[in-house]
Amino acid sequence: MRILIVGAGDVGTNIAHDLADSHAVTVIDRDSERIDALTADAALAGVVGDGRSVGTLDEAGLSEADIVVASTDSDSANVMVCNAAKEATDPHTIARVKDVGLYRAWQSFDKGLGVDAMLCIDLLAARSLVRSVVLPGAKAVDTFADGTAEVAEFDIGAETPISGQSVAEADQYPSVTFAAIIRDGELLIPNGETVIKADDCLVVIGSTHGVSRFAKDVSDRPTLQPDDDIVIAGGDSLGYNVARLFEDRGFAPEVIEHDPERVSRLANQLGTSTVVEADATDVDGFARDHLTEADLLVGTVDDDTNYLLAKLARELGVEQTVEVVDNRDVIDLFESTGLDVVVHPQDIVAGEILQTIYEGGSEKVAVLEHDEAEVLEIEVDEESLLAGSTIQGADSELPQEFVVGAVIRGGTLRTPRGGTVIQTGDRVIAFMDAAVADEISSQL
Repeated sequence: MRILIVGAGDVGTNIAHDLADSHAVTVIDRDSERIDALTADAALAGVVGDGRSVGTLDEAGLSEADIVVASTDSDSANVMVCNAAKEATDPHTIARVKDVGLYRAWQSFDKGLGVDAMLCIDLLAARSLVRSVVLPGAKAVDTFADGTAEVAEFDIGAETPISGQSVAEADQYPSVTFAAIIRDGELLIPNGETVIKADDCLVVIGSTHGVSRFAKDVSDRPTLQPDDDIVIAGGDSLGYNVARLFEDRGFAPEVIEHDPERVSRLANQLGTSTVVEADATDVDGFARDHLTEADLLVGTVDDDTNYLLAKLARELGVEQTVEVVDNRDVIDLFESTGLDVVVHPQDIVAGEILQTIYEGGSEKVAVLEHDEAEVLEIEVDEESLLAGSTIQGADSELPQEFVVGAVIRGGTLRTPRGGTVIQTGDRVIAFMDAAVADEISSQL
C-alpha cells in the first residue's frame, strides 16, 4: 500500500519505520530537519511542507495514496489534513487527536469530518493505565480478541517466586503462555529449559482470568481495594478519563487540579471522585497534604513533576505509583528507579494506528518494550501458513523470534501446545521481534 503520514514526531516516525519495509511510505512535516533525519532511511520518502495544503499532499503522492495518517500535535490540523485528502481523492483517513470532546463529536457525526478512523490518545492512555493498575505487578497490559485474551509485561525481582526457576517449572498456569523474556535490553524467546532471572521482564499471553491469577501469584504489589485512597495529580483530559474509568470499577479517587475553572467542571462531570483545587507542581505541599494516606499515586502532569511526586510517594510509603511520561528519552530513567508502572501515550496510539493499517490479515497490533517487539491478532484464512498446521509445524517454518501465545476458537481461548492444530477462522495472538514482523505478517 501507499501510505502518507503527516507529522514526523514520535508517533509518525515510529509508524513510518515500522511500515517502511512492506509499504511505500511518505512522511510530510514542516520541519526540514525531521524530514532529513527520516529520509536517511532509504526506504522512506519525505516532503517538507504543510500537510493541510492540497499542493503539499499532491507533491507527496496523494493521488496514489491508499491511506493518509494525520499525526501532528494539533487536533484541528489533523482533521483538516483528513478533510483535504478526502476532498481531493478518497483514501482511508486516520486522525490522532487529544481532545475527547472532538472524539465524541466525531462519533456523534457518524464518524464524519472527513475522518474514517479517529484515535483519542488520552482515552487510549487512560484505559491502558487503569488496566495496568487493576492487574497488580503488570507494567503494561493490552487486551485482544474482544477481551478474551490479555498480553502483559511483568518485571521479575529477586524475591519473585518464579525467579531462578525454569520456564517448565514456573509455567503452572493452564491458560497462560510465557511468550518472551526481555533481558538486558535483548529479546529472548524462551523454551522449557530457559531459566527466569531477577531483572528479567517477562511477557505473558493468556486468558484474562489466567493472567490475573498469574499477576497475583508473582506480584509483591497488593491488589487495589475499592476503599483504597487513589490520588490523581492533574485534572486535564487524561486525568479526568483516568478518574472516570476508576469510578466505573467502583473506586472513588481524589483528583488534584490547580485551575479553578477546570476544578468546577470536573466536580460537575465526575461522580464519586473528590476534586481538590491545589497545585501538584508544589511538590512539598502536595506530598504533605495528599500523599501521607494515599495507596496509589497517578501522575498525569508533566514528566519532571510526575517523577518527583513518584519518588516522594515512595519515600512516604505509598504502595503504588503510576506515571505518564511524554518524553521517550526519559522512560528508562523512570523504569530504572523502580516506579511501578510507566505509561507512554505515544507508544499506545502508535500501536492503535498500526492496528488499522497492518497488512496480512492482522486485526490488531500492539507495540511492546519501546518498539522492540510486537503482538499481532490474526484471523487465520485459507492462505495463511498457519491454516491446518500444528504449532510445532508452524514454528519450524517461521523465524525463531515468533511464538503463538493464544488461539481463540468459537470465543474460547485455547492455550497452544506443540500438537495444537490451527484451523481456518481461528484468531491467533502471536508475539514476535519487531525486526521480523514484516517478514512474518505477509505469511500469516
